[in-house]
Amino acid sequence: LKLPSRRISSGINAEYGGPRGGRNSGGGGGPSHGGYEEEPAPVVLMVHGLDPKMNPMRLFNILCMYGDVNKIKFLMTKKGIAMVEMKDLKGAENILRYVNRLSVLGSQLNVSHSKHREVVIYGPPGLLDDGSEAVQVFIQSRFLRYATPKKASKNRLVEATKVLHFFAMPLEVDEDFVLKLLEDKGCPTPTSISMHKSEVCSAGLLEFDTVEEATDTVAIANHLQGSIKGNRYILKLAFTGKKSMPTGDRAAANTNGDGEKSKSK
Repeated sequence: LKLPSRRISSGINAEYGGPRGGRNSGGGGGPSHGGYEEEPAPVVLMVHGLDPKMNPMRLFNILCMYGDVNKIKFLMTKKGIAMVEMKDLKGAENILRYVNRLSVLGSQLNVSHSKHREVVIYGPPGLLDDGSEAVQVFIQSRFLRYATPKKASKNRLVEATKVLHFFAMPLEVDEDFVLKLLEDKGCPTPTSISMHKSEVCSAGLLEFDTVEEATDTVAIANHLQGSIKGNRYILKLAFTGKKSMPTGDRAAANTNGDGEKSKSK
């Protein structure tokens, strides 16, 4: 199935502002014709089964690993349902393959094609139970992982597993820092953690008891931002495709003070 391209000149970006498309936007457009830029036609998906703890950013944190998301709109009149506008058909097909039937925050996601051709935003967005806006636009987001061929080449399309990769953290970050960061955000506690450092950054692996715990951690903690010793960081997470960490890489992760594992909020 090949969808036709459409021509656009600009678009609304509620989160980041600025024009859609263009050389510096990460829109991935094609050659210019008459002042317009060719872009792949977006594809809209319906996501059912969203837990009340879910919001557009948490849903994006999972979907971004499989394709670039334009917009996410949680329906205010139909709880537990969201419309997701993907940048192109390939990303939409990846979501259908890898995210459909995935359990997140205690609920199973059901993904299907929508009859709508785009997600239309009317007026100010409503607020969800957690106080976040029901609509979020990601067209210009720096968290898009397929915005350029170079970025896209760094991604691996794998099913959700209980081992996560975290990367691009400052050299000052150690295992205890990562574990405390996850604990403070109410993520499940990993059973094992390993870390390695290059000349410029820190990265590592996190293993959880179940795939669901790893998935919850991605939803909650992917793209967390902060600073350590004056250096800004963005915690980036991805599924590894590994069913378990290599034995030599394992280091037991601490539980909380009462000896029990924390559960996702």
